[in-house]
Amino acid sequence: MDDREATPPLRSLTSHEWDHTYASSPAHWDEEPHPVLGGLLAEHAPAPRRVLDVGCGLGATARWLAERGYTVTACDFSAHAVAEADRRTAPEAGVRYEVADITRPGTVDVFPVVLDRGVLHTCPTDRERRAFAAGMARACGPGGLWLHVGAAAPDPETALDQTYGPSWTTEETFLKAVSPWFTVVRLTMADFGRRAGITDWPARYAVLRRVDHSHP
Repeated sequence: MDDREATPPLRSLTSHEWDHTYASSPAHWDEEPHPVLGGLLAEHAPAPRRVLDVGCGLGATARWLAERGYTVTACDFSAHAVAEADRRTAPEAGVRYEVADITRPGTVDVFPVVLDRGVLHTCPTDRERRAFAAGMARACGPGGLWLHVGAAAPDPETALDQTYGPSWTTEETFLKAVSPWFTVVRLTMADFGRRAGITDWPARYAVLRRVDHSHP
């Protein structure tokens, strides 16, 4: 086979590739969350609580959480993103930023609430999705909650795994990744964001509870 025709294997971007992405182009997806997330937090994990914002990017969600009374630690494995998020965040907001890779054991503390908005969907394979879910389980104490927002495919025909851009997963694929360590409290669908033509694509909003009978 001609090497030029070979399809490269699916994989998530490395921390260095994300550094380059943040440094070289606008992060159009980095906006305050959709009101649906606020409603789920108010119902299932009202402030004040400690929250870990995983894959915080430039800090929009972390600042949004802090404004609502949460004690926020925000992490990302892109050092460039963390530095820029810290620069954009007023000291009085009280957000603590860390450079950390959630898939590596021992890199973050345990929190009663962990949140990812647009992170799991950057994992285009079952292996990477499972590794990410295991990392969220390590960061979430038994009985704790994981609030997830990510690209969703309503049926297998519209599912899409890709290295660059979000992977659109079915509910079955999503549950396969998280079920070893979490049970579903709530699943709903809404737009990911509110920027027309940019972030107003279908997303899965999940509230998951950590079960204590398995160790990732």
